[in-house]
Amino acid sequence: MRNELNSNEYNLMASRQSRKILTGTLAAMENVKIGQDENVDCGVVFYDEFKILIPIREMNVSREDKRVIRSMIGAEIDFIVMEFDDENRTAIASRKEAMELRKNLELKKHKVGEKIFVRVTSVGRNNCRVDCYGIEYRVPINEIDYGYIDKVDKYVQVGDVVPAIIKELDIDNNIVVVSIKEAKEDPYLGIVKSLNKGGEYLGVVTGIKDYGIFLTIRKGVNCLCPFPNWANFSPAVGEKFVVRIKSINYDEKKINANLMRPINQRNKYNPTWGLG
Repeated sequence: MRNELNSNEYNLMASRQSRKILTGTLAAMENVKIGQDENVDCGVVFYDEFKILIPIREMNVSREDKRVIRSMIGAEIDFIVMEFDDENRTAIASRKEAMELRKNLELKKHKVGEKIFVRVTSVGRNNCRVDCYGIEYRVPINEIDYGYIDKVDKYVQVGDVVPAIIKELDIDNNIVVVSIKEAKEDPYLGIVKSLNKGGEYLGVVTGIKDYGIFLTIRKGVNCLCPFPNWANFSPAVGEKFVVRIKSINYDEKKINANLMRPINQRNKYNPTWGLG
């Protein structure tokens, strides 16, 4: 090894010798030969000029499947160096060991009700997975933000670091439950008081289900409209309509409304104007 080391090399050596937790961005997934073993799938972190290989068995993922690693590319992850090769500028590391240490050093300082910052490590259709100081949790879609959410990736992206509220915590059994939504101010009650039954408002389609159409009236405030008896009606997410509010349930945070007419659809639909 050279006589002079830069700070990142010192960090890598400190990680190997003293279990210092290092952090980097998961930048790739490769299938490589490590030591005398057969080729294995690895997560890759580029730490300055060093290539950090994290074998899938050390990635601490839900199942040993390269698709799981692929879904995490772009995420910020912790690792501890197990082997260090200065000549080839490579290292073998463990995310599993780093997460266990992070859990015992950081997560145990917190309790239910506190706000922490979590790392988004993957985004699915109905949830996002987050690293909560060493324990991962899948945040369901209804705990990501207020109002109706059609696509999770409109609200969080892999690599984001976002605040969350701890709802449940059992460190001994590796259980943590968090809500990203509850770390934000609920806009509903303040905004909904400005809306009136019978009023007509601009709404943007955010979701289409077999039981009706969800439209956002204000940020965090949505209404549900039944399908109207209009000719050639085939709404799409993002389209705008005028809606008339039929009822507001403040306790359940539900607004029922009717579609009145489209906005700038160039007569795409043929509603019975004014009848809803």
